[in-house]
Amino acid sequence: MAKGARLNLVFASDYLNAAMIVSLLSVLVLVGLFHYLNRYTGRRYFSTWTLGWIFYAGWLGFGLWEQGGNPGPMHIMLRHWCIGVSAALLFWGSSQFLKLPSRSMSFYLFMGFLLVWSYVGAYHLKNQLQMQVPIFGIIGVASLVTAFSFYRMRKRFEFIGAGLLSFGFALWGIYLSACPFFAGNNHWVSTGFLISAVLQLFIAVSMIVLVLEEARAANETLLNQIRSTPSELQSIEAKILQIGAQEGGLLDRAAMDEKLRAAYEELRLAQEKNLQEERLQALSQMSRGIAHDINNALTPILGYATLIQRSHPELPESVRNYVMGIKNAGDKIAQSVACIRDFYRREAGKEAKISLELNRIVEEVLEISYTQWLDTQVLSGVHIDVKTDYCAELPNIKGQKSEVREALTQVTLNAIQAMPQGGTLTLKTRIAGNGGERPGSVVGKSVVVEISDTGVGMNAETRKRCLEPFFSTKDKHGAKGLGLSKVFGVIQRHTGQIVIESELGKGTVIRLSFPAAEAATATGEVSVPEAVVMAPLRILCVDDEAPVLDVLRIILQSAGHTVEGASNGFGALEAFRSAKARNESFDVVLTDLGMPKMDGRQVAKLIKEESHGTPVIMLTGWGDIMKVEGNHPDQIDVVLSKPPQVNELFLALRKLTANLPKAQGLN
Repeated sequence: MAKGARLNLVFASDYLNAAMIVSLLSVLVLVGLFHYLNRYTGRRYFSTWTLGWIFYAGWLGFGLWEQGGNPGPMHIMLRHWCIGVSAALLFWGSSQFLKLPSRSMSFYLFMGFLLVWSYVGAYHLKNQLQMQVPIFGIIGVASLVTAFSFYRMRKRFEFIGAGLLSFGFALWGIYLSACPFFAGNNHWVSTGFLISAVLQLFIAVSMIVLVLEEARAANETLLNQIRSTPSELQSIEAKILQIGAQEGGLLDRAAMDEKLRAAYEELRLAQEKNLQEERLQALSQMSRGIAHDINNALTPILGYATLIQRSHPELPESVRNYVMGIKNAGDKIAQSVACIRDFYRREAGKEAKISLELNRIVEEVLEISYTQWLDTQVLSGVHIDVKTDYCAELPNIKGQKSEVREALTQVTLNAIQAMPQGGTLTLKTRIAGNGGERPGSVVGKSVVVEISDTGVGMNAETRKRCLEPFFSTKDKHGAKGLGLSKVFGVIQRHTGQIVIESELGKGTVIRLSFPAAEAATATGEVSVPEAVVMAPLRILCVDDEAPVLDVLRIILQSAGHTVEGASNGFGALEAFRSAKARNESFDVVLTDLGMPKMDGRQVAKLIKEESHGTPVIMLTGWGDIMKVEGNHPDQIDVVLSKPPQVNELFLALRKLTANLPKAQGLN
């Protein structure tokens, strides 16, 4: 009985607080994201929604305060007023998003009503359910209205991000509507906060997808307008041609006309290309900033989840499952953010060809395209069954990862679009060859990826022309044959082959084959053991984000290391010099890249000048981008990405300090 009471105490107090903290961190991520989007898009509804999330964070903050004692009426009033204002702002932002007619006076009157109702409920109603149901009902309705707004946008523009946001806001509204009825059960309250945290991060990533889709659509619209509207150059051309016609006796008018047309056409195309490059460059910068900010925000969430798993094995199985759910959701968000780099990767042919594990790339393609068939199932009520059949001993191939993944993704999305009534999507990998090579050799063999669907299929004419540039089909069901010419180009650059088998009404099978690599090596992703053992180290951690610095300190200290933190470059140098003067020099320096006044590169440079043998690890939200672009700063020994994998961090520490006397157990 005593043991049961102990577990109940941990679950009801510490775990509830941890759940609310995770939810609060998620809201802060969302506030930062919406503020960032408002700054770079100038759309007012982002400002309104940002304020809504801030008041929601206030509601969570008051909830944490309540855990410390019995709240008074004023505390209860302010908490419920915060959640009510959050609902009002979400509703108001939705009206701005849909461009519906709305009056400011109505908004302020509603805010006053919320304040009065919160006062009456806190001071005069003994039954808190009577007070909470109207407030939470309002915010539930606001969330559902927001969901319906995005659903209408999805139907109008076919943006995947709008469909995801419709799904996320709908679930969030249902959760909040149910909150008052479970307020007395700590188990359900804790579970609810964890669900809320995951939903908030899901909404954040979905908004990134929507903004990128909107930016791409805006670029295409602008270019179409340029092509369809008579330009200033055409006006100048007409005037010069008129002058040429008047002065036909001086020059050969026909030759002059042809040369002028050619020159102006070349200039017009050059201007279009420059405009497109400027737009894509702006999209690239925005994508980088979003990816960096979310990676930074995910670091403490995933770090604390990992610490709970490692440090508290005595927790109940249900609690450990909840923590695992948080970690898995965070890992998926990190993978989605990593895929954003496809929007700013370098041009085809410039990225180095490396050894690739095709089975792993197919898994990534399924993760990327998952939202497409999820969206199809939710909105259309159809079911798409996904089957996989991987060859266990598949050789690696040599290629550009971004291009291969994009080609497989395009074929997969085409297959999904070809099944408007649902069906089966199958992905297989296998080895093909004539079997005459020496045992164990991959010379002359090919690695084949087969993607098949049970959709509408193609007739003979479409099958013959589907690889031609600019050829596309679109039937009444919306099935499309887009992008296969680009897939064909990727296969050609990788000296592979593409085979298409299709019959109208019976589906399509597309086989992509790549030459097998003779020397199959790792793709650069390190396999890390479950635990990395090393001698205690003195580590200096530098990061301007306090939550990141705290979680790194706790992780490293839990492994027996001595950690000192610095929030900026100047503080890091002062700590480094002070420790050296005390004859307690740091064994390793772990630094962020982007920091005010002095960034991570400058910190590493100055530390190496004073102590050339001190290893420096750069842990940054731009880590994946730097690796793709081959950007490895001087004086940096290892670049790691945020959010960090704990074992990967420990493995890097062990490798860099293997030759230090402490690491060898000497004094």
